[in-house]
Amino acid sequence: MRFQKKNRYLAALLCVNLLAGCTASSGSEVSRYEIYYRAIEENTRFASASENYTVSAEMTQWDDGTYRYYVIFDEPKISMYDIVIMTVEDERPYQEAVKMMPSSGVFDASSSMIPNQVNSKAGFVKGLIVSGECENDEIELSFLVEWKDKSKKTTSREFLRFTLNMEGIVTEAPPAEEPAETQEDAG
Repeated sequence: MRFQKKNRYLAALLCVNLLAGCTASSGSEVSRYEIYYRAIEENTRFASASENYTVSAEMTQWDDGTYRYYVIFDEPKISMYDIVIMTVEDERPYQEAVKMMPSSGVFDASSSMIPNQVNSKAGFVKGLIVSGECENDEIELSFLVEWKDKSKKTTSREFLRFTLNMEGIVTEAPPAEEPAETQEDAG
């Protein structure tokens, strides 16, 4: 009888530890999401395109009247490892966001892109797609694209912003925007 109580106690303790471990992992992912989101919020310089990869996008309307957009990052010009992409719609502040913004590499495994090489089983992809839903047929999208070099010692970041509608990416940039420079952190 005493042995059974001890086993129940150990089983309960194990369950609590497992739940605590899951919560800690989820919490760190959520804080990582917030860090990337706030980096976009606080950034003041955005580019409309990159010299390091190609960005294309399209928007479609669904039967229920909502819209879905797809943004494709591909054709890398340089080797990009452990890529993270974070999106913010219509410059919505973090505190006012009622839905999770599209991302890649924040909650899921990050991928890498190398010019003219594809091996998805090894994590080397042709391109990455982020997609989201919206109510209007035009949306302003802001992105943080982060990657590491081959040694994984240098991290680079680019901030992009453009408007997307049913015709595609709106090519005229708002006059207040300045071209962005790639930010590197050797750390």
